[in-house]
Amino acid sequence: MTDANDNKAHAVSIGLSQYIADFRLATLADVAGHDTLESLLSNGVLNSVIYLDRDISIFTGALAGEKQLDTANTIGLLKFNNQAEIVTLASVPLEDNGRIFISDTDLPSAFVIGSMSKDSKWIVIVDLAEAVRCYNAYRKQSIDVTVLTCLVPSLFNRTVKHFAEVKQVTVITTSQHKAKVITPLKGVNVEAVICEHTLIYDALEFDADYDDLMADAEIINLQALGKPKPKPISQTLPLVKTLTSAMMPKLLWDYSSNSAERLSVPIEYVLMPLMVSLGSLIGSKLSIYPKMYDNWEVVPNFYGAIVGNPSSKKSPSLSEGLKPLSHLVALAKDKYNEDKLEHDTQKELNKHMTKAAEKQLSDLAKKMATQTDNEVEISQDDLKAKAQELAEAKQSDELIPEIKRYVTDDGTIESIGELESKHKNGMLVKRDELTGWLASLESESNQQSRSFYLEGFNGLGSFQVDRIGRGSVFIDTHCLSVIGGIQPDKLEYYLSKTMKGLGNDGLIQRFQLMVYPDPLPNSKERDLPPDKESRDAIYSFFETIDSMQLGDFMRYGANPIDDYHKRPYYRFTDDAFQVFMNWYDALKIRASEAEHSIIAEHLIKYAKTVPSLALVFHLVDCIEHGTSLGAVNMNALRAALAWCEVLESHMMRIYSTVTDSANIKASYLAGKIMKMVKKGADKTDTTDWSSHGFTARQLIRKGWKGLTDADDVLNALEILVEHNWLSWQEIQSTGQGGRPTERYSINSRLTELL
Repeated sequence: MTDANDNKAHAVSIGLSQYIADFRLATLADVAGHDTLESLLSNGVLNSVIYLDRDISIFTGALAGEKQLDTANTIGLLKFNNQAEIVTLASVPLEDNGRIFISDTDLPSAFVIGSMSKDSKWIVIVDLAEAVRCYNAYRKQSIDVTVLTCLVPSLFNRTVKHFAEVKQVTVITTSQHKAKVITPLKGVNVEAVICEHTLIYDALEFDADYDDLMADAEIINLQALGKPKPKPISQTLPLVKTLTSAMMPKLLWDYSSNSAERLSVPIEYVLMPLMVSLGSLIGSKLSIYPKMYDNWEVVPNFYGAIVGNPSSKKSPSLSEGLKPLSHLVALAKDKYNEDKLEHDTQKELNKHMTKAAEKQLSDLAKKMATQTDNEVEISQDDLKAKAQELAEAKQSDELIPEIKRYVTDDGTIESIGELESKHKNGMLVKRDELTGWLASLESESNQQSRSFYLEGFNGLGSFQVDRIGRGSVFIDTHCLSVIGGIQPDKLEYYLSKTMKGLGNDGLIQRFQLMVYPDPLPNSKERDLPPDKESRDAIYSFFETIDSMQLGDFMRYGANPIDDYHKRPYYRFTDDAFQVFMNWYDALKIRASEAEHSIIAEHLIKYAKTVPSLALVFHLVDCIEHGTSLGAVNMNALRAALAWCEVLESHMMRIYSTVTDSANIKASYLAGKIMKMVKKGADKTDTTDWSSHGFTARQLIRKGWKGLTDADDVLNALEILVEHNWLSWQEIQSTGQGGRPTERYSINSRLTELL
């Protein structure tokens, strides 16, 4: 209650308590013959029921100072507010037809039957008799319940709203009176239980099953009805396409599909490293001229990456896809060991032969010096021949065998340049994790390295690596391939800088064989044997490619070298050429209409990727059939174009991590919130977020994926507010000079999206 000076209800309740202290507690004898009051006292509700043996003076509210004439010899019920403080008094006559009088109707209050514990179910009922019956029925089922009765119908809605400020309250009614409950209480923290005919507590009195009753009842969250309906957060990551067996030669599919099945990974995780390694093996040995007359030349080297979370098996997939190339590495090592042994053996022989040859040469020289003109036994040519024999033996010692290199894991541009200058066809750079590699190329002092990789993608130009104090390395044909794995959040960080124009020189767009597939659904660990047939076939194929020379390519239909062509080459067939040119024209239009320049640049580089893939597929088909198939035909081009469609879908997903970053992070947060809604109270920072909301700071402290950066979190929260998942309010500080707190509340209507 509030007095004339507008003091707090608690202060008034103390005065009221002192006032009613003069009255004694009611006994069963006092209420004899009044069934409701007898039942009430029998259930132990004693301390809030008193016997009024005289009229009471009203000292608060509109009737302050007046006397109620008819309160003598009535029962007084103490009424509480939502803080469990006594604020008013109700006078209940012992006659059934008597009028209930409440000392102050200005203060929301209720007579409480039960513990008023926050763990109990709070039910609001108007009539005292109904309230007692309800309490008894629920207690009979051992359900912890607190029944709040306002005693007067006109006070019902205000009472419900008052107690709902503290805890969700339940209102039970029939479908006949449904509208009378819902309309005035829409938006209030109320659970409305709508029964078809009989009220739940009526049925409970006759031992009906509570769960069955609740299942048959209509339960409406009235608080949700007063809030806007949340709109679905539609975007997570764009959908991607997947590669199929129809998009490539059987040789490549069989090996990759078996490897992917054994690892339980998307097939793209194996195909990308396999294709990149195959392209690096062909390198600048062979090319394709996509146009019929133009001198535009393309070699099939690729930059590729597989994108996935730390647990997505990127490293095992890389290893599996690179095994055919690793097989060549092992063969090269064996050959090197054989050549080294042969060299060391010959060197040992040469050491002894050299001594003998030196002595023979010395003897011949002495003999020649002492012979006379008339006795010429040893000529100058004899002496020269012996000296040449000795020189050749020494020279062979210096011809130390070198191991043939195909791949390097962590080379500097100087060391890679030396490898390229010795092994003319190109080199594969493999990095299990591309993050460090990309970071190293960001340094201002490392710009030559960046240029090294930018130009190596073309595969046809030359490059000179200058070394301080050690001269220079000149690479006649600078042809690089790159493959590695990277985590989505690390790639997003790199892309965000690139797409904002900081260092956008086209490096990331060169990763044409970059994929970000969905993880396999419900994938379980497999224990399957490798398919020996497909493995041996792909190993044999790589060996064949490695050993091929000019004549071999010509036997499979390649055009020969001439004054204008440095390497054997293919062109498209007439029909394939026309399809390619039409596709290329359409590609340029799509690039010009792209929403972001980095996407346009990526699209345009498909003009190199598609002919490269078609060339590889055509060569595989030729070798599998063991004969020339002529120019690169429609089958190979169709497969390459199908690959391009798949790769483009992955490209759009990858760039969307930046272009649609806010929506994606909002979807991450939406997923977390829906989990809270599904499983109920999720205690976080000692606060139930579903009931009491949360702050952005609390959210950042959780460290959830994609929600650790303050700007990202605020952007995600803004989107959820716009979609009515959250509401926002600024709460002023209660301290001196403190800043207000921005708090976000979860829309209770989210249950409608479950």
